[in-house]
Amino acid sequence: MSRPDFGTIGSTVSACEGVVNYLKPYLEATGPGADRLIDRVQTVERHIGRFNEPGDIKYWMGNRDGGIRICAQRVVSMRREGSLIGTIEFVAFVFCADQFGYAKDQRAEVIAGRLATALMLTGGWRGTGASKAPEGVRMDNLYTTSIDKLGLAIWSVTWRQDWPLDNPIDPATLDDFLRMNWRAEQGDGSPVCEANITVPGPTP
Repeated sequence: MSRPDFGTIGSTVSACEGVVNYLKPYLEATGPGADRLIDRVQTVERHIGRFNEPGDIKYWMGNRDGGIRICAQRVVSMRREGSLIGTIEFVAFVFCADQFGYAKDQRAEVIAGRLATALMLTGGWRGTGASKAPEGVRMDNLYTTSIDKLGLAIWSVTWRQDWPLDNPIDPATLDDFLRMNWRAEQGDGSPVCEANITVPGPTP
């Protein structure tokens, strides 16, 4: 049986991927010596929702020393201007561990500042598909003792931005599903079985 088509018209999926693609060159560490770029992270990617609970972070973190997860929190208004335009409230969660003797809280705040600056670059959004530049950019420290016990610090950057909501998504452009977390609770008082599983990639 063939896989049915799935239209994403009226959703924020394309907009969120557009934000990710815009921010990657500014914030993602790539190339030789990437592991020594203290003010960058290993990966910038879309997330399905809020990302500030210790359990969620523990599952996703794995062997990373930092990352940025970007989600569309809500669409606060919608209108028709030839296409369907939505004012989207985005949140980028910046989380970091200590690295090369640099404190996690300092890394997270500095990288959040780099992200906020990238959002506000004059003319930076031309050609990205965005209908307007970001507005209302703000940063928040999401410190909690439970997150600190994981060896992490988290800052968030929040903004509003107008994007088309009727851009279709090509499934071929979405990230491969290559890693998952498995957890089984067998009963009260029983040990919890938990593992991070790497899924075999596509055969060349």
